[in-house]
Amino acid sequence: WGNMNFDMNEIIEKLRYNPNSVKKNYDGKTDIYLAKVSYRYAYFMRILCIFLVVVIVAFLLSGTLSYEKLFYLTKDIKLSSDYVNSVHDTITYNVGNSQDFAVYRGGLAVASREKLSIFSAGGRELFSSNHSLGNPALEVSDQNILLYDVGGKEFSLYNSFTKIREEKLGYSIYGADMAENGDFAIITKSEKYDSVVKIYKGSKTTYNYNFSTGRVFSVSLSKNGKQLAVLLGYSEGTQMQSEIRLYTVGKTDYKSAKTTFGGIPYELKIVDNGTIFVVGEKGVNVFNSSLGLTGEYLSDSEIYLYSFGEDNIAIANVSGEAGRAQVLILNKRAKVDKEYEMDEPLISISLLENNLFLQKLGGFEKIDTTTGKAYNISMVASDFKMIPIDKNTVVVCNDSYAKFIEFDN
Repeated sequence: WGNMNFDMNEIIEKLRYNPNSVKKNYDGKTDIYLAKVSYRYAYFMRILCIFLVVVIVAFLLSGTLSYEKLFYLTKDIKLSSDYVNSVHDTITYNVGNSQDFAVYRGGLAVASREKLSIFSAGGRELFSSNHSLGNPALEVSDQNILLYDVGGKEFSLYNSFTKIREEKLGYSIYGADMAENGDFAIITKSEKYDSVVKIYKGSKTTYNYNFSTGRVFSVSLSKNGKQLAVLLGYSEGTQMQSEIRLYTVGKTDYKSAKTTFGGIPYELKIVDNGTIFVVGEKGVNVFNSSLGLTGEYLSDSEIYLYSFGEDNIAIANVSGEAGRAQVLILNKRAKVDKEYEMDEPLISISLLENNLFLQKLGGFEKIDTTTGKAYNISMVASDFKMIPIDKNTVVVCNDSYAKFIEFDN
């Protein structure tokens, strides 16, 4: 290298697009137009390759793109290509019990007591791993799958082609949550504390949050994994009360606020811009990122189904008439935006992209909450778990197969 002299003008001249060079090298054996097209193609491919190399090197040096992430990206191309080219149909798997399901990168993750299987949207099994869990449950992000044993002590972390890590805790696992960046939280306990929340970040970094009073009912990580919200429930006399605590992950100080609804607390969720929705047996509270109460909805009847949206929440409670249900969509002020009366009991509800999906005994329904238009699919639905994939598609899963259902537009 020390003896080599570079003429920058010569290098720039070689890289510069110059159609006249086609004529210099043209030997008359082919069409001049095709020769020019070929020359342009070769030129721009050269520039593109140089650009890609520069971008990859820049990302590697900045730490944004690691070798591990680059390996994952290239290894996982088969899942991405299968998703792009697939047509939603039916996925079959071994009959199991106590199964849990999750949509993963357009396909499906199926966890039974004996096995985890990952399928593409086209129905191809991409990966499987055997285990022995009493009550398997799943949480997913864009890249990772967290499999844990509710009431057991084991959990494992996967991507679409391998197991990344596994661990057996000293005490039982009661719940979990996963951020979009792959960080995750586990609810457990210890010899000294009734509730412990363990946060797992990259490179096996962990943080422990211990709670000596109250029981942790739910945790939620922000999308970037930097914020942790904890829902605590405790008895105050003969009444059940609940409290929210908000942490910056890695720090021990926190903000706190009490909920205004009574009864059993169910779950909380950090949504966009730091808003926190909290739902319980008797109502819904909404808090801002400073844990100031910005809205409340108090229910006269028990809330028995709910689903978090991007900036709203859907709840279902028992209507005044037996066998009927009422579904409400509440905004960030906990005010009723939409209200729907159902003439039959509901099995599950879900919000996605301004669409409300309903699972009934006699089938599935989609309501466009913007236009109010409804679409129905009639089938025996009681044995399925419903998971929306996009604004027009749900996957319904039972113990032996999953079917992709598309609603008519």
